[in-house]
Amino acid sequence: MARPAHRLTMAALALAVSGTTMALATAPVQAESSTSATALRHPASSAAPKPAAAGGHRKAAPGPGGEAPVRRRLVGAWTTSTDRVPAALGGQTVRMVVRASIGGSGMRLRLSNLFGAAPVTFANVHVGVQAYGAEILTGTNRPVTFRGRASVKVAPGQAVWSDPIPGRVAGGSAVVVSLHLPGTVNGVTGHERAYSTTYLSDPGDHAAEESGEGFTYTSTQWYFLDRLAVEAGAATVGSVVAFGDSITDGAGQAVDANRRWTDYLRQRLAREASSRRLGVLNAGISGNRLLRPNVGPSGVTRFYRDALSQPGVRTVVVYEGINDIARGEYTSIKPIVYGYKRLIREAHARKVKVLGATLTPFYGWSTWTPEREEVRQRLNAWIRTSKAFDGVLDFDRAVRDPEFPEQLALSYDSGDHLHLSDAGRRALADAVNLRLL
Repeated sequence: MARPAHRLTMAALALAVSGTTMALATAPVQAESSTSATALRHPASSAAPKPAAAGGHRKAAPGPGGEAPVRRRLVGAWTTSTDRVPAALGGQTVRMVVRASIGGSGMRLRLSNLFGAAPVTFANVHVGVQAYGAEILTGTNRPVTFRGRASVKVAPGQAVWSDPIPGRVAGGSAVVVSLHLPGTVNGVTGHERAYSTTYLSDPGDHAAEESGEGFTYTSTQWYFLDRLAVEAGAATVGSVVAFGDSITDGAGQAVDANRRWTDYLRQRLAREASSRRLGVLNAGISGNRLLRPNVGPSGVTRFYRDALSQPGVRTVVVYEGINDIARGEYTSIKPIVYGYKRLIREAHARKVKVLGATLTPFYGWSTWTPEREEVRQRLNAWIRTSKAFDGVLDFDRAVRDPEFPEQLALSYDSGDHLHLSDAGRRALADAVNLRLL
């Protein structure tokens, strides 16, 4: 059985449940398809902000005393990139734990059936704050509605945003999302390697229960849930998306450790002034390639969906390509450079900054060859010198062995010579120049 999640500190719990009197107007929510060109679509009369990459603000109605309205916008607080996962669920409740990278009020969640073959009905959805394991902190479990209804049916190839959830969530909170599935689902949209414990119940609807007693099974996948967003104040800059493969996904860490390099980056940003605060969104898929589908769609085909359509996105870090080199037969960097340039054009067309991260060493990995190493070195030289990206994060230099730069430094190697240790993932986060974000 997977290790239970860590208990929050009492200070964090207090922050997470503060501000419960702040109820926001409920905004109509429409389903979106996997090929939609708009991340969120609301009628013009809706109180919800526009989801453009620039992260447009909206003005709240003036207070009873005529005070100036507060400008707020929707900003991504958590995400995961989805694919079809090998699972069959139904007649039970799924309880997942995710960590909000920034705080705010009016939290929304998105449920996805993008890879499903049939409609999926979510009969009851609740959101709370984790106490321990599947147990929810008393008084925090709240019902979630979709256009004012407790139940929502999501067609195949579609995703749906919830109404705003009253109250405020604190940055760093362990948010618990419970979904009751009355019918059997065989084509499950989810994330294979969550590195987080998901709790599965005995038959029945246990979504509203704060006790974890009804949840007797566990997995390490996320199901259907792929985004959380909050209404953040004008001081919040927006969100940064980490777009990558298994090293970004978190390979090498223990379950429930929350030691992805993006988790360490979130911790760094949490210490910044509020005017420099950013949501951190992890769009990594283990095994993913930039140019070809392998695990999940290729990077070039999923880039809009997983990165550019995120609410409030400001910057994308592209740290992908090592699987193309390690598993491909490229003798030239031109195909991968073409893929990078395509991502850059798409981002710039939507006024989103894109940073390029150099590819880290993999000498000692089973598919390493001198020819593939030469491709990696030439590609890193291009990332550093071409000025095609808006900035460069030199992850290679941060974790390589200075005496033998073809391999990871020993303390940064998880043991397989490709994926990073906890110290290595922290080194990546520490190598990020926050001013570039």
